[in-house]
Amino acid sequence: MMVLSLFQEFEIFINKTMAKHKKHDSLVRDYETQKAKHLEKLASQMLKQDEKMQKLKEKNINNDFLKLF
Repeated sequence: MMVLSLFQEFEIFINKTMAKHKKHDSLVRDYETQKAKHLEKLASQMLKQDEKMQKLKEKNINNDFLKLF
């Protein structure tokens, strides 16, 4: 009975350990796909920021307000 419970505890410990490393293992196995996803995300963020900056550059600034001071 004691041996059986120790085996069950060991099995539970192994399962928990495997669950903790599941994300790490998926990253290591699919490194190229994860890298591609990451680069695509960065590129989309850069494009979004570039669009915002382009909109700001297109706006005309009225310089007459400086004459008020």
